[in-house]
Amino acid sequence: AVAVVAIARVVSVTQQADPSIGFTTTLALISVVLLGAMATETAFLAAAIAVVIASLLAARKMLHDFSRSVLTTMELRDGLILGVSVLVILPLLPDTDIGPGGALNPCTLFIIVVVIMMISAAGHIATRVIGARLGLPVSGFLSGFVSSTSTILALGHHATEKPEEAQSAAAGATLSSVSSLIQIGIILLALSPAMFTMGFPMLFSAGVVAALHGAAIFFLAMRRKVEPAVLELPSQVFSVKGALGFALIVAVVMVVSATLNDFFGNTAVLASVTLAGLVSTNSATVALASLVAAGQISAAAGALPLAAALSANAIVRILIAFRQKSKTFRRTVAFGLVLQIGAIWLSLWLAEILRRWFAEWSALVS
Repeated sequence: AVAVVAIARVVSVTQQADPSIGFTTTLALISVVLLGAMATETAFLAAAIAVVIASLLAARKMLHDFSRSVLTTMELRDGLILGVSVLVILPLLPDTDIGPGGALNPCTLFIIVVVIMMISAAGHIATRVIGARLGLPVSGFLSGFVSSTSTILALGHHATEKPEEAQSAAAGATLSSVSSLIQIGIILLALSPAMFTMGFPMLFSAGVVAALHGAAIFFLAMRRKVEPAVLELPSQVFSVKGALGFALIVAVVMVVSATLNDFFGNTAVLASVTLAGLVSTNSATVALASLVAAGQISAAAGALPLAAALSANAIVRILIAFRQKSKTFRRTVAFGLVLQIGAIWLSLWLAEILRRWFAEWSALVS
């Protein structure tokens, strides 16, 4: 039946002046035949798919206009890449633990890559839709889901070109740290709830400090009544090369950390994760959470490497901020990052004291 319908449709299309006309109709005809076959086994599922197809056909003009006038070519391409990654590549990857102590799982590693790509895509879309109306602080916050380091660099250039908007740019750069910390929390929760519990005080305290500091700068900028400006978005929703590079960094860090941990203990994990944090907090976080999930190290032992990785990356961003020419921007952003580093280590110290106190109290009670 499919062959008959397809041949009849091919004959019909070849008789038209433009062979590309009616491609949607051709797919719809073949889909109807396939749905008829499916209905003989699962009528409910066939009916549900039929409703979806009918809805897409009814909205095809709106979708066509959206894909042509709203989406850019790069955004459409990246959306298709994301779909192929989720629907084609991910199901084919083996869900087995390999490497030293089973620290590396291809399926789990690629899931995190997909999550990073999806968060980057969501941040890109939100920046286009919301950031354009609310200016640099909000667009900076949303762009932080893509990369806080890149956001600070872009906003630093913006502050240099437009000194009157330096405070707004500094607010966006500071708030990008909040979204970056949220992203790290999501990664930890997905990979290792135990590591998330240990890291939550650090992420929460640093996030609150960054949010309050960014909000204070934002209100100071609003008092100057500067016209809202937006952050120039990159054409790509996410970088495929960057995603593959991220996966490679994570895999290397995980294998090296697990190998060195077998010989030298947790000190080697601290060093390797800290070095990874210089490049990317996400890669360091994924590697650390994966090691905890695989039983290579305990969640309590992972608290110090997490704090070190967060601090190392914050220091890199401080150096990037100080390279900008706008004095207001570099001082404001660097001060906020220093406050975040202080909040991370203070919360780690307080959490350790509370854990020891609770352990002693439990021992006395028992």
